Amino acid sequence: MYGESGEYVVSSHVLSDLIRAEDDGDRLNTAELRMLAGGLLLAGTDTTRNQVAASVQVLCEHPEQWNLLEARPELAMRAVEETMRHSPIVCGTLRLLVEDAELGGYLFPAGTMVMVNTAAANRDPTVYDDPDRIDITREGAPAILTFGGGVHYCLGANLARREIAEALTVLAHRMRDPRVAGPAPWKSMSTLSGPTSLPIEFDTR
Repeated sequence: MYGESGEYVVSSHVLSDLIRAEDDGDRLNTAELRMLAGGLLLAGTDTTRNQVAASVQVLCEHPEQWNLLEARPELAMRAVEETMRHSPIVCGTLRLLVEDAELGGYLFPAGTMVMVNTAAANRDPTVYDDPDRIDITREGAPAILTFGGGVHYCLGANLARREIAEALTVLAHRMRDPRVAGPAPWKSMSTLSGPTSLPIEFDTR
């Protein structure tokens, strides 16, 4: 449970609205409600939890950035954008072509399912200066593609950003000199990724 401003409360309100929803007498059945509830839980908890771990890991590996965040908590939202650009736990998105498309000399016929590599796009050197560098003071960077785009843009993007920013702010304030203390393997990039475990040593403030 995340409290009054967290995803638990938001999800419960959304589910209540879905249960009450009616269109000309047509309502969602039990199977449809279960599917939507499962989707909300996956999208609203696993994603945020895994991205917090990924963001903490990359900041631990760049202690000057961790110290900068501790000294300037107003950079928390930028830290979220930069760590999600550099080390996203969602690395691609599926799309179905509705018409023939040609790209790089290849013809993709309508009906083809394609995987768009958003992680690679987030490190495109023609878009981001020195894309492999972590810099939570980065300014003027184009929007990351981790949350998708257009009509497929993640509905929970702003809430997720706020939650991750709050987590990073609190952790940076409480932990001095954090460092990864053991293996931190990631789950497969083909699905929802992120560290399977993240052992950390740190000094208390």
